[in-house]
Amino acid sequence: MRIKVLLLLIVFSTIARAENFSMRSCMLLPITDSAGNALAFKVYEELENHLKDQKWCNYKSSADLLGIFSKYRERLKAHLQDPAVIKTVATRLQAGTLIRIDLEFEVNSVILNMEVLGENGEDVYFKDKETIKNGDAASVVGTVKNWLELYETNIPYDGQVIGILGDQITFSLPENKKYGIGQEFKVKRFLKKTTHKLLKTVVEWDSMVIGRGKIFNISKGQALGVIKVYTTNKKIKAGDWIKLEKYSPNSIVDDRKYTEGNKYQFGKLGTVTINMNLSSASVGTSPTAGSVKNSGFTYGVGVETEAWITRNYFGFGEFARSVGNLKKSSGSPNLETTSITSGVLKVGAGFKYLPMGFFYGPQVNLYGGYARYSYNVEESAADGFGENAISGFLIGVGGSLPLQKRIRLYGKGEIIPFSSFDDISGTLGNAKSSGSMYFKVGARYQYNRSMTLDGGFEVINNSARFSSGVSQVNYRDSVFKIGSTFVY
Repeated sequence: MRIKVLLLLIVFSTIARAENFSMRSCMLLPITDSAGNALAFKVYEELENHLKDQKWCNYKSSADLLGIFSKYRERLKAHLQDPAVIKTVATRLQAGTLIRIDLEFEVNSVILNMEVLGENGEDVYFKDKETIKNGDAASVVGTVKNWLELYETNIPYDGQVIGILGDQITFSLPENKKYGIGQEFKVKRFLKKTTHKLLKTVVEWDSMVIGRGKIFNISKGQALGVIKVYTTNKKIKAGDWIKLEKYSPNSIVDDRKYTEGNKYQFGKLGTVTINMNLSSASVGTSPTAGSVKNSGFTYGVGVETEAWITRNYFGFGEFARSVGNLKKSSGSPNLETTSITSGVLKVGAGFKYLPMGFFYGPQVNLYGGYARYSYNVEESAADGFGENAISGFLIGVGGSLPLQKRIRLYGKGEIIPFSSFDDISGTLGNAKSSGSMYFKVGARYQYNRSMTLDGGFEVINNSARFSSGVSQVNYRDSVFKIGSTFVY
């Protein structure tokens, strides 16, 4: 009972909802034997290494759970027979195939029992039993390997749908299957499974074909396909089955698969964005005579670039410049009209999380770098206007999401947690504290394969506080940008 509670606590602390897991995601349960686990440990070690190398199986290590299981060694076999425990383990490791092995010692032999269980802990996909003479680890492991090969051929699908964007779908594929660009496939919807009344194993999987398509891009463990024919009025959804048609070399346009050796060669190096901006800008200060604020519109241009180091790592840079005139907005400033020149400089690097591949599906970016916001306001010591800058190490998070086939939404937010204030003109002195916040949202329209049309809105807030004289200065820009992004 206690082992169930511990495992359930682990699950509910990490997973908020139930999921269906692929039968091609497998894990090996602790192996039990009737001789104090003397043979079980050797068999487990060899089988785990074997499963890690298998191309049909995305192996899920149970290392995090072995410590818990070891505390219940005396009753481990009974716990592993409990469907609730198996279901909890499957959910924790997100595995749809769980391999349970028990070894019973006889005189000069070992009885090998193996079952392959489903994620609910009750469905038995495969089971067999054999008496092995002498009972050495190599003979046991060899027999289990043969059984696993037989089980793999009975998995009713080759992959599962991961994401959908219009007629394009991303799906998983095992590396042991032969396929290429141009390969045809079927999308199937699971209906029900039939269990043999005597053997108590799942012997039949009923499904219906809901679409047919072709592969037109391949990545490691994934493929991108386009649906050519819908056979029902049902929409494809994540988790639907993918069944590859018979491999035909005549239908393959390109049979190269993604390998570690070419992961740096995906055709593009990065992007350059050129934009024009219109900003509603303001500068506010708090001199001894009272708070003053000037505001107005500024105009400018900017260049942003992103260089793809690998599929997941990138470098970035940004440079922008704006000019304009600000007029009295509140208070009694000494200068009721001021000119202003502002600039932005950013450089850094980050990591991309790509759940559906590089060019399709959502992207989440985590990044850091250096940022400098400069402001040159027509100098007025009485108002606290002058030339200064706020800079420091920035951290940010951003991303993009496809809305339609050609439209992608994007956004990001940044802060400079330990910023510094540079009083270039000497009108304000040393700052007691300073801060910087940045937020941006927008959309991109894919005009052609190498160019997008962009529109976005961003808010920039920079401020500093002082211990004497002018107590604070605030810069705020609400910027509307239009431009284009070019892929190079």
